[in-house]
Amino acid sequence: PVMATLGQLVANSLWFAFDALDQQKTGVVPKSKLKVLTQNVGVLLRVDRHVENCIEEYLSCKHLNFEQYLYFLTHEVLAEADDGSTPYGELKKHHDTLEHNFWLLGRGTVLNRHFPVFSEEAVFKLFRMFCLLADRSPARKSLLQVTLNIVEVREVTRQLITSLGREWDIRDFTQLATSISCFTFPVFLAFLEGRYAQDTESPALEKAVDEVYKNFVEQVLKQGKVYQRVSWAPIWVKREIELRPWALVASSHKVKARSAVLAKVVGLARVYLTPSATVHNIPDEPGVRPCRFTLCLESNKLVQLAATDHRSKSEWLRALDAAIHHSKQTLPYQAIMSTVRKNEHAEEEAREIAERIRRDSQADIIENTQAELMAEKLARAQAEAAVREETAARQAEEKRVLELQTLRRQLETLLEEETQAKRDEEIVRNLQARVLREEWERREELERLQEDQRRMLEEETKKRQAFELQQEEKDSQLREAEKRLRKLESERLRLDHELRSAREKIIMSERGKELLEARMKVKERTPPVRTYSLRPIRKERGTPPVRSSSFNVHAARLFKFRSKNEDTNDNGNGNSNGTVESN
Repeated sequence: PVMATLGQLVANSLWFAFDALDQQKTGVVPKSKLKVLTQNVGVLLRVDRHVENCIEEYLSCKHLNFEQYLYFLTHEVLAEADDGSTPYGELKKHHDTLEHNFWLLGRGTVLNRHFPVFSEEAVFKLFRMFCLLADRSPARKSLLQVTLNIVEVREVTRQLITSLGREWDIRDFTQLATSISCFTFPVFLAFLEGRYAQDTESPALEKAVDEVYKNFVEQVLKQGKVYQRVSWAPIWVKREIELRPWALVASSHKVKARSAVLAKVVGLARVYLTPSATVHNIPDEPGVRPCRFTLCLESNKLVQLAATDHRSKSEWLRALDAAIHHSKQTLPYQAIMSTVRKNEHAEEEAREIAERIRRDSQADIIENTQAELMAEKLARAQAEAAVREETAARQAEEKRVLELQTLRRQLETLLEEETQAKRDEEIVRNLQARVLREEWERREELERLQEDQRRMLEEETKKRQAFELQQEEKDSQLREAEKRLRKLESERLRLDHELRSAREKIIMSERGKELLEARMKVKERTPPVRTYSLRPIRKERGTPPVRSSSFNVHAARLFKFRSKNEDTNDNGNGNSNGTVESN
């Protein structure tokens, strides 16, 4: 088996936590910060001694780079849980715990991105897959960089697209991926979100990421429904089983049985695998359940299983063989498969380079042969031209010139085609770079527009508040003006009433004066033998002056009342005068 340590398994995720502590990006971190991180690792691994105190004695400097700290952590802390030969099935729990802790430390720079599509849980699962398959390489000066090989990017993307139910387009992926120099985790995440996760429902995206996560991180080689025979009775129970390199796990089961003993027997949901376990195919027989196969464990315990169909049976047999073969490996199964894929890709590239060299060499040989044949033809033509007449020699020379011109045109055509191909490739690269720049500019423009809208909204809010204050002031002024108007209106009515009363009094006084003057004139006259009334008759009365309607009505009423009294008085006076005169 391949030998590995727990430090090698968590090295990539540890780099993210180390990079988060390196705020100045100098490649080194103070021991005081690494002391806290070491203490957390010791607590997670349940180490009895205080391992964080050992870091002060490690080397004589106050800062450590990543390789130095990884060496210290591997030999002083992680060695307590791993001696270098522990199978990965036993290290899986420590691996998950440590990477989750390192994710909590280094997730800040990853989660703070524009227009996220994946949820935080999905990003964590992609982070686990990235750390499992990525490689460390020097970036600049003394800094390291964790990048993902294009082969692994293609494999993860293919499985994600397949889980979403879409068709995998290898040409589209190659066209996009070849324009990216290196796939760091932020670049890998932006690549998936920008090209393959757009216009996808969140539940479907979460489910697809979970399926790929189970395949790569949880090491699920095969998952599906199989029938399992109960050991003490001829009963087959349908169960949902997950196959991992170190165990066969029944995640859920539905048993229609009333017996508690049967439920207890079927409830055994984990069968551990070892390299000594074997898988046997059982041919179908009439009268029994088809698609059967058995799993013989190291303890000679026999597990009888049956697939739903023959295709599923073949897949289960291959998956069980692979799981048994890798049951005691110290590396995860997908990490081994990643190495295999990288080696195959390197071999394929080597074969392509060799084939290209071979083709180029064959083209050179053909070109040299053609040149030799041409030279022989020219030599023969020259030999024949020597014995021919001058005209024949001139015709041969013209023929040679024509052939050379044709060859030159062919060579120029090939050169132009090659130049055009290179120019097209450069144009494609420039277009891709321009599209990427336009996307960045569009995003920055959207951010500026959003900021302008926010600022305009604040200005509109302030204007609205100022307008409301002005409106309230105008309303209060309007109410005050209405109050003053009502007061002036009541004062005007009062003055109009007093004016009308004064006018009526003046008219009444003038009327009384006229009546009094009339009486005086009557008294001054010589009294006749017969007593006449001083009250004029109705026809002799003049038309009253035109007044306002309200004044005339009121004055008429007062005049009528006064005239009646005066007539009575006049009549009394007349009678008395008449009596005197008669006497």
